[in-house]
Amino acid sequence: MAIIHRIQPKYRNRKEEIVADLLYGTSGVTENEMEAVIKRKTAEISIAMAVLHGGDWRVQIDHEEGFVHITRRLQCSPK
Repeated sequence: MAIIHRIQPKYRNRKEEIVADLLYGTSGVTENEMEAVIKRKTAEISIAMAVLHGGDWRVQIDHEEGFVHITRRLQCSPK
């Protein structure tokens, strides 16, 4: 049997290969470094939203549930 038939593909499709390269292609990024990247990028988005729309924006990241939430802070009405 030729060697080409014994080679197992590392990824099921091109999409998986691209995502894996983005995530792990930077010489073994650790989990803490990835969390720092997520925090930095969400901060960048909240700043851009503040510049574009005004107001104060907050970020909520939940790694357990798997979501990132960026929303404008509500203005407190005087009572």
